[in-house]
Amino acid sequence: MGGAVTGAGLAALALRYAAGTARADRSWPVQVESRLRNLGEVDEVSILPVVERLTRDGGELVGEPGLSYLVRAGGTRLLFDVGLSGGRDRSALVRNAGHLDVDLRDLDAVVISHRHADHVGGVGAMRRHTFAFAGEPLEPAGVPAYVPTDMHHDRARVVPTTGPRVVAPGVAVLPPLPRMLFWLGAVAEQALLVNVRGFGLVLISGCGHPPIERMLGVAELVLDVPIRAVVGGLHLPVHPVGTPLLPQAILGSPHPPWQPIGEADVAHVLDEITARGPRVVALSGHDSTPWTMNEFGRRLGDRYRTLRVGEELLISAARSRSAEGAG
Repeated sequence: MGGAVTGAGLAALALRYAAGTARADRSWPVQVESRLRNLGEVDEVSILPVVERLTRDGGELVGEPGLSYLVRAGGTRLLFDVGLSGGRDRSALVRNAGHLDVDLRDLDAVVISHRHADHVGGVGAMRRHTFAFAGEPLEPAGVPAYVPTDMHHDRARVVPTTGPRVVAPGVAVLPPLPRMLFWLGAVAEQALLVNVRGFGLVLISGCGHPPIERMLGVAELVLDVPIRAVVGGLHLPVHPVGTPLLPQAILGSPHPPWQPIGEADVAHVLDEITARGPRVVALSGHDSTPWTMNEFGRRLGDRYRTLRVGEELLISAARSRSAEGAG
């Protein structure tokens, strides 16, 4: 009886997966109604990981399998995602922000890449279609929060993203792109773009579910500016056994269980990225394994960075380097 129920459940999941994948594929290529003609430029962008699985040397910072970056571009300060642990007493975001002198009350905007627990502050926030801002109120109330799907927040001014949108001079969000995951179901994910004068576009990704080649393709549709940096999560937990990323490998996979994310997926992603001639590729460890990070380093050489809490990534025409950062 139990086997029959399990078999029926898997069959239902397989049917849902096939239908959802077909819907996502029918939405591609994306029909972009308008280009970003008035995006503007910034001289430099700073990306400071406040939540990541890996941390810089030193014991005061904590890692978790989530993602949150403080992005400073021109005079704009925005928070890209809010990590996994949303409660005040156990929040990696609050603890790390304190140690890094990042004032979470001083933000111009919040951008949520997609509604998964490791980006919105936990499973509870995900189920409630909100984001848990680590127990801290947004100050001032009414800070815009750009979200890719139906979400709400008690204090933020929630702005659903339906197309490419300028959120600050030189900074934009891409339209959310759909992807079907076998276990977790449909997800819509948006990326952040920063146009750096004399350098090109910096694309910041939460997980790269759509997948990344579609994110890159949409960026190229909306702007005639070369993509010179890819930063963030790409969900490549290859060879996860013996690492903390086995749950991500199973639950977040775009493939059915009998076809796990593998080395060929990493090679494909690297081919798509390197075809754009990037100067910087910085990979999150919240959803990629050591094997993947080593392969990125092997293929990309000195263009590659591993993202760690507390290590600021600075990108401008004159420099693209990592440093220990402060907010």
